[in-house]
Parts: sequence; C-alpha cells; structure tokens
Amino acid sequence: MPNKRLVIFDFCGTLISFQTADRYVEFCVKRLQDNKAVQSRHRLIQLMDKLRIFKIYNRICHGNNWRKRVILWQLKGVSFEQCDQFAKAYFEEELLPNVVVPVVEKLKEHLTQKDRVVILSGGYDVYIKYFAAHFGIREYVSSQITFENNRCIGKMDGKDCMRANKVEYIKPLLKGETTICYTDSVSDLPILESVNQPIVVSKGEAQKWATKRNYQQIIWK
Repeated sequence: MPNKRLVIFDFCGTLISFQTADRYVEFCVKRLQDNKAVQSRHRLIQLMDKLRIFKIYNRICHGNNWRKRVILWQLKGVSFEQCDQFAKAYFEEELLPNVVVPVVEKLKEHLTQKDRVVILSGGYDVYIKYFAAHFGIREYVSSQITFENNRCIGKMDGKDCMRANKVEYIKPLLKGETTICYTDSVSDLPILESVNQPIVVSKGEAQKWATKRNYQQIIWK
C-alpha cells in the first residue's frame, strides 16, 4: 500500500455540482415562511438584486463577496436547532443527489487507501459536517456560521474560506506530506501550485487555464 498522502478536495463545483453556500440559506428561507424578520430581509435582498446593487458593488470591490455575507444575514435570529435541522435536510435533498460522481469515486478510493482526506470549502460547516460524516471524512476546513446564545447572528465566524483566506487556512497542512488537490476553480491556483499532484475538475470540457499548465483534468457531464 502506498504511503499515506494528504488529499484536499474543494467542495462546490468539485464534489457537489453547484455553489452550496447561498443555496443553503435559500433552502432555509423557503422553510421559514412564518418568520417575518427573515422574510422581510429576503424581500430587501430581492430588491437589491433587482436594482443590481450587488453587481455594481462587485465591480468596485472585486472579490469582496459582500453578497454572500448579506445573504447569510437573512438567518439572523434563527435557532441553531432549526439551522441544523435544515442543514441535514439540505444534505439529503440537495447535496447527495448532486454529487459529481467521478470525483466522489476518487474520494472513496483515497479513503480506502487510508489517505488523509480534507475538504476545503467556502461552503458552510453546518451542512458540510453531514457530508463528511456520510463518507467517513474526519477533517474539513470551511466557512462557519456564528451562533450566540443558540441563535444565528447572521454573520460568519472568522474569515470566509475563499480565495486568499482559503490558502491561509490550508497552508499549515502543506508541509512534509505528499499532497494532492482536486478543485474546479482557477481561484485555487495558489493551492494547486503548492501540491505534488494538482487535479482540475471540469464540467463538460477541459478548462483552458488548466490545459495550459498541463494539469490532469477530470471532465464530467
């Protein structure tokens, strides 16, 4: 059996076929129709989308991801029990039916080989924990939702696990082990350049930036 390796899996677009963070919040909002505060915030965000406020802001502050934080704000005041209940349902109803099969097969292979598997994601811990438990993954690094006095405060706990923050979170692990990384995103290029075996996950066709660098690609439909 080969030596144990550190294997990093991106989550959204790599293990799961869509971006999961905002969609989780939307999943919750639909189930909180009787929560007037949540629905009021939801209507405000719909108006902001209609007025293109987020798009204008992103042009000015590229990569700030302000919309993601505002989307999460909708859940302010919702109990941990409700968020956790919705997260389990979200995993069962939305995530599990939408796994990227060839990548999940690779995930299973690495687990069988006793590699050290780590999920690295800008998705939220509240539902990633259910994915990790289902597949027997012990470690994940992700964006986290803050709860105080058993209530969501509508903010993240610590830095959003995206872009430069993602690199910062994973850097301490990239020492002394043979490393492999699976990701779909060019924004993870600093991580791909730091590992022994970069593998890019591409939907439908090869991605030009990955082809240019001669990276191995898993192409799925």
